[in-house]
Amino acid sequence: MTAAVEAGPDAQALLLPVVRVLSERADGLRRSLPSRPETAIERYDWLRSLTAEQARRAELLDRLDALCEHLTGRPALGYSRDDPLPSAALEEADGYNAQQAHRVYATRITAAE
Repeated sequence: MTAAVEAGPDAQALLLPVVRVLSERADGLRRSLPSRPETAIERYDWLRSLTAEQARRAELLDRLDALCEHLTGRPALGYSRDDPLPSAALEEADGYNAQQAHRVYATRITAAE
């Protein structure tokens, strides 16, 4: 489990911008990879056919997709159902937008107090 961020007004204000940043990153990764097949056996073959760099991006894409689903109300494995804004989501969004990074920093400071 990851450390929880309090679901106060600061966390709520961050939710939509964090989802937006993570979704944009996921879409960029999705475009950079060959199309993912739907079935498990095809997906296994697809994963084995990727280069090391593509496999790294595919793993990050899976992580970002899980975080986006969690943030939009579909809890993901490894994240507490009670944590509306896991620190992993903040870490993935940190640094991709200067204003967003400042909000993330302020939320982390508030959560630590």
